Amino acid sequence: MTTPTGPRLGPTVVLGLAGAGLATVSSAQVWATARATEPALRSVEARGSEVAPVALPLALVALASWGAVLVLRRRGRRVVATIGLLAALGVALAVVLRAHEAPDVAASLVRGGADSVSSKETAWPWLAVAGALVSAAVSVVTLRQAGRWPEMSSRYDAPAGEAATTSPPAPEEATSADLWKAMDEGRDPTE
Repeated sequence: MTTPTGPRLGPTVVLGLAGAGLATVSSAQVWATARATEPALRSVEARGSEVAPVALPLALVALASWGAVLVLRRRGRRVVATIGLLAALGVALAVVLRAHEAPDVAASLVRGGADSVSSKETAWPWLAVAGALVSAAVSVVTLRQAGRWPEMSSRYDAPAGEAATTSPPAPEEATSADLWKAMDEGRDPTE
């Protein structure tokens, strides 16, 4: 028995899930904090969903695509991997374009009459970019390997064609005498 060359399905999906999961979690975290000292001490957080609102939904699409890769066959895997690739690249692009605005967003949230405002960035936006790029790279691997990976059995697929539309034959009507006779013989008349 020969083994297929190239990345295997399981580790590829786990790596894709990890990357998309990191992008999803990072997109919802605090990207910057701002602190005002005058007239009163206040602190405000700017989350990724406020700075780059499109990043979290796209990260969720990339994450969901990895679940679909497990259950689909060749063509379906390629379609879903393409969607996941585009979503992951969208996350990376949105974060790169908007992450530098996180301190300004936090400062604008806290400002409200404050004279002295200081802001500080976190590493979460760059972790979102890293996770999205990992997911995108693994999506490319999936596009290339989808035809070589094993597929789920068709055993549980819905029946196709004429067999799916025909109804089972109607059971013969039993008379009450037949039902009593079956019970007298120790059989279940409802079977």
